[in-house]
Amino acid sequence: MDIDIISGLYHYGLTIIKYEQDYCLVDLKTQEVYEKMSIYYIRRLLRSWNKHRKNIESMI
Repeated sequence: MDIDIISGLYHYGLTIIKYEQDYCLVDLKTQEVYEKMSIYYIRRLLRSWNKHRKNIESMI
């Protein structure tokens, strides 16, 4: 597993687990397991979240 993905998810209070052929995000606080998704989709989510976070930080 790519360390950049793991550390990026940790920033948002999430981790990742392998489930069958796909992956699931897990909330570190509540242990809630989210729907199965591909690693490609998880990378896209992280890019989107990081872009949004940077836009917010630049306004502050």
